[in-house]
This record gives sequence, C-alpha cells and structure tokens, in this order.
Amino acid sequence: MPITNAAHLLKLLTLSSTALPVGAYCYSQGVESAIEIGMIHDEHSSICYFEEVLEMLLVRFELPILKRLMQFYDDDEQFYYWANMYRASRESKELLAESKQLAFSLNAWIRDVLKIPVIVHKQFGFVPVYAQLCGRLSLNTADVLTAYAFTVLENQVLGAVKTVPLGQMSGQRILWHLHQQIPQAIEKALQLEDAEISSSLPQYAMLSMQHETQYSRLFRS
Repeated sequence: MPITNAAHLLKLLTLSSTALPVGAYCYSQGVESAIEIGMIHDEHSSICYFEEVLEMLLVRFELPILKRLMQFYDDDEQFYYWANMYRASRESKELLAESKQLAFSLNAWIRDVLKIPVIVHKQFGFVPVYAQLCGRLSLNTADVLTAYAFTVLENQVLGAVKTVPLGQMSGQRILWHLHQQIPQAIEKALQLEDAEISSSLPQYAMLSMQHETQYSRLFRS
C-alpha cells in the first residue's frame, strides 16, 4: 500500500475510533426510547430498526449531506447552504443539543491535537465540522461516508446491547449483518441528486422527543 494511502487510512481510523474524545457513547439517538416502547426488544427487532436507520437516516440524508459538505469544504456559500440544511434537520431539542456538543468536542480536538484553527462553529452541528475536517485532510469521500456510517451504526447497536440487553455476540451478529449492506448503501448515497435528499423522519424525531421526559434512562439522547 502506498504510504500516502496508509496515512489517509490512519487519519480516518482515528476519526472513527471510540477513543476520539467527542462523547458519542453518551448518546443513543432514539434507541433508548425505541427500547422503552418495545420497538427494539431482541436481535431480530434490532436488525429491522437499524436497517431503517441505514436506509432512511443515513442513505437518504446524512451521507449525501456529508458528501456535499466535503465537496464544498472550501466554498463558503455552498458549504454553509448544506450546513444550514443539516442543522435544520435536528428536529428535537435533544438532537440539536447532541450535535452541538459533539461539534464542540471535535473542535476542541482539532485545536489541541491537530493544532489547526477551527473554522466551523459548533452551532452548525457535528457533521459540518466533521466534513470540513475531512475535506481539509483530503480524505476520500466514499471512505469517509463508509467510516461515518460504521460509526453511527456501531454506536446505536452498542446502545441496544447495553440497554435491551443483548449479548456481545448478538451485537456482533447485528453489526456483521449491517456491514454487508453498507457498501451498496454508500453507492446509493453517492448517486443521490440534490432534489432526492430527504430528512422526513417523523417517528425518529418523536422517539427523541419522548426521550426528553423518559423516566429512567442511561443516555443523554
């Protein structure tokens, strides 16, 4: 492997690692509410739920937005057009607060570890900050989308493993099943036209809003 590719891979692995101190493990992104109401209760129901997350949330919205934010990382007009669209998609108080907190933590990491100036304010949320950084690091777009999808799904599956609870092997079977679908999902997300991007996920938003007043919970969202 050429050393330049290895260097890019190492950067991407670092940004995808659970050791990255952004606090993503504190959030379940609706999973805890889905467990509370019985939508997720075993391995099969978990697979069904996370397949919906992959298709409806990632493929149809977050991955195409991430692609465009990377593509226009050095074009302020286009970048902030898509950044504002992403921010507007945070439909609940919790989802917006989570995205801002993750963005704040990633900005702190950028300043303290990479020693480069922060460009994107935390108010735009995590994905614009993440995309801006990946663009500045010249990372491959398809690779970044794959890593991002992996990170989102892994975090949510681990939330189910802890809370249902599911065994570790069950969690691994779920992830392995989802991993087989990610390459095709990335191809689909990359081909989506601007007019085809959709963030219409009312049930996802409702799960987040229900979590705000949930009596017993382990996660911040």
